Amino acid sequence: MATLTRRAKSKSARGLALSSSLKGREPEAINTEALRGIISYLSYLYSEGEISDKAYKALVSQVLSTFVENSIRFKIERILDKLDQELEKAEEVLLDDILV
Repeated sequence: MATLTRRAKSKSARGLALSSSLKGREPEAINTEALRGIISYLSYLYSEGEISDKAYKALVSQVLSTFVENSIRFKIERILDKLDQELEKAEEVLLDDILV
């Protein structure tokens, strides 16, 4: 158990270093990289016998659900941001027409 704790701590340290290197990147890229990392770690735990087959399947399912949810949220946010920009432009044009 001590080795697992030590390994987990080293993975946490790598996770912190990774998170600082993700600043300024697109959310979709971060989401994909996080998915890969989590699946890799779960696979490691499963291969080492630290989690059962049932737990592995449940955790992978949850991770994939979260990934899809985040992907959809990022797309919706991008669309809403574009719409907001277009509405601001249209508002400026209308105000200019009214004031002129």
